[in-house]
Amino acid sequence: MYKQTGIILALVVIMAGCLPKEVEVEADGVITDSRDGKTYAYVNIGNQSWLIENMNYTDKDSIGSWCYKGLAKNCDSYGRLYTWDAALKACPFGWHLPEDGDWKELEIYLGMDPIEADSTDWRETGNVGIQLKAVWDWNSGGTGENISRFTALPAGIREPNGQYYYIGDITTFWTSTYTDEAHAVGRAMIYYSTGVYRWSYLKSGGYSVRCVKD
Repeated sequence: MYKQTGIILALVVIMAGCLPKEVEVEADGVITDSRDGKTYAYVNIGNQSWLIENMNYTDKDSIGSWCYKGLAKNCDSYGRLYTWDAALKACPFGWHLPEDGDWKELEIYLGMDPIEADSTDWRETGNVGIQLKAVWDWNSGGTGENISRFTALPAGIREPNGQYYYIGDITTFWTSTYTDEAHAVGRAMIYYSTGVYRWSYLKSGGYSVRCVKD
């Protein structure tokens, strides 16, 4: 999936209808998950290193994670959707599920006002969502510029009742920061907004995992 020609290029393949679309994203390196041999590209953003792909790891019991609508091709394109408990175990050795503070550091580095970074709901300063979203695959012209190379893709969500929604429209990422027994903090991006949403989500929901280096 990756090739090296002086620099490392991550070749991310997304299905658009029945036709594959191949987009190159310049990465700073590639890691291999020793648990299953899968490889993931990463980029350096400020003082942090972030994977530019969602995790697609599952343990032998496959408890608490799913492909969108049960289709393996969606795991290949978007990674798996995890409950919060499963998300805590999803990242490979040397990487971790980001804390709320890790996300704030990323957002502020990309231009979000520090006061707004501490708020909830949609935070629009710095157009950080546009900088994080991929330049393809978002519905209704809601693609980003991917200046950060973070390459956020609209993976959709799985509700606690088992229903899947919003592939192409929205992506939601877990953090390791919890607010109470039933909720944990997450981030979301949607096709029509330039910002990043910060909220507490039910831990039983299914959302994406993006890892940051220890």
